[in-house]
This record gives sequence, C-alpha cells and structure tokens, in this order.
Amino acid sequence: MNSQNTNQALLRVEDLKMHFPIYRGVLQRQVGAVHAVDGISFEVHRGETLGLVGESGCGKSTTGRAILQLYKPTAGNVIFDSVDLVSLKHEEMRKTRRKLQMIFQDPYASLNPRMTVYDIVAEPMMVHNTAVGKEIQERVEHLLELVNLNPAFASRYPHEFSGGQRQRIGIARALALQPSFIVCDEPISALDVSIQAQVVNLLEELQEQFNLTYLFIAHDLSMVRHISKRVAVMYLGVIMELADRDDLYHSPLHPYTQALLSAVPIPDPIADSRRRRVILEGDVPSPVNPPSGCRFRTRCPIAEKICAESRPDFREATPGHFVACHLAK
Repeated sequence: MNSQNTNQALLRVEDLKMHFPIYRGVLQRQVGAVHAVDGISFEVHRGETLGLVGESGCGKSTTGRAILQLYKPTAGNVIFDSVDLVSLKHEEMRKTRRKLQMIFQDPYASLNPRMTVYDIVAEPMMVHNTAVGKEIQERVEHLLELVNLNPAFASRYPHEFSGGQRQRIGIARALALQPSFIVCDEPISALDVSIQAQVVNLLEELQEQFNLTYLFIAHDLSMVRHISKRVAVMYLGVIMELADRDDLYHSPLHPYTQALLSAVPIPDPIADSRRRRVILEGDVPSPVNPPSGCRFRTRCPIAEKICAESRPDFREATPGHFVACHLAK
C-alpha cells in the first residue's frame, strides 16, 4: 500500500496474516485453519490515532496482538520505526516491546487480583530495569496522578476499584515504560456509558502530552469518529476500506461501510427518517472457510459475478481513500 505520508509512518503493516491451525483426532493432524487475519496492509502515522472498526469476530483484536508479536504472525511484516518486528529474536523483541504497549478490553481480567496497584504499575519498570528503589515509587505516584487516581490508593487491590478506575490503572501500566505506540483494544466497551467519555478524553490528553500514537480498536463507530484521525473498516479478516475520518463518514465507498454507518443513530429525528437504512441479510461466514473472491459478497446487496471470481485489490480510489471493492467508484 503506497501512501504519500510514508515518511511519517511509525508503524507499517504489510500483508499481515494470522491463521490459527485446527487439529483433530488422536494424532492431532491439522485439518484446517481459522483465517483470523488474512492479508491486511496499513500504516499508522506518528502522533495519530488510527481507528480499526468492525463486527465482533472480524479479527480486530487479533490484528493488535499480532502487531505486538503476542501472536507470531503466519505471514507478513510489521515494520515499527524502520525495524521489522517479525524478524526479531526473543531478546531483541523484549527490548523493543518497551516502545509498544497495550491497553486491554477487560479491566476486570487484565489486572492481577493478587497484586496491589503499586505492584501492577511498577512491574514493567522492574522487568525492564528502567528504574530502581525510590525512583520506582516516585514514578508510580506520578503515573497514578497522570490518570487522575489518588497515589494513596497504590496499596489497594484491583477489586476495590470501579471498572473505570481499573481501566485507568491499566493505562498507567501501559505508560510506565514511556512507549511511543499503544494498541487500545476496545478499552471502553466494558465500561458504563457515563465513564466511556472520561476514559477517551484521558487518552486524548495523554496523547497530546506525550506525542503517543494509537491504534484504537472498537466497534462503536461514533466513539471512533470522535477519537480517530483515520479509520479502517475490517470484515472477516480483511480491511474493506481505509480513509480520513470525515471522508469515510461522509462518502463511504464500500457497501459494508455504508451498511455499518446507516445503523449509527443520529440525534436528528428528521434527518434520521430521511436516510436509507442498509439491512444486511444472512450471517457472517466462518473464518475457517471464508468465501472466494470478496469476503463480503455473500451479504453484499450489489454483488456481481466478478466478486466471487477474484479478490478485489486494496486500491486507492481517491487520494488517501483506500477500498477493496470491484464495484466501488
């Protein structure tokens, strides 16, 4: 994928694939594979937030984990700051991981219930030897203040906090090693609606303060529009469309993006009654045996013969607006 901003790219993903083998029988022979991520390419520019949206099970979280090498990709390259992470040996990757962090979806499951907040936030610094003694304590207190938590709470355990507070602890932990890139894996989907905006605002403030770069994974299109500069739309392991936020929301080219956006509620009843809803029929096909050609063709209202015959190229339809569709103008 060529882009005029290649020189600004902090992260470049090239033809990334993540297939999980399926084994059966006594001899545990491989009988197939789950095509969770199946050949995607995109860039994340330094200091921006790229939103990655799609239905549950489309491969968004797997993409984030494969980028951070928590899963070893089946194929493809992940080039971070001019270094291909896929080719790094274990020790080299361990050192590089200081610059790449993750905020997990579930603030209840991602924090060790047997560790205090102090231990949780301090652990990355101890593992990577970035601070010692009193310096660790000062840094933990500073990080808790950054995420608007009282440093006096450092001796408490995760179960003593609300969901929003736990997610703030997770954010403090992610910031402990002063990373430049953070994968935000649906960081607000498990939180109350009243708390979601607070966490998103906090992420934006921290981004501005530390020049952070985010890959923001979500299925809430309105929240993605608020926080992201560009948005990629994913379906069944493949990116269908990628464009500047306003361009994508005002002029979606792919039928799947159009269907997703038609389902987003808008606060104007008159405008809402005038717009055309796109209702998708059928279920999402299995990633074990995805459709030939275009992945979306089995549910696409405008599919033609060519859609089953060949997989559409991920092409630049207009400057900065990429789409994978034979029929998109």
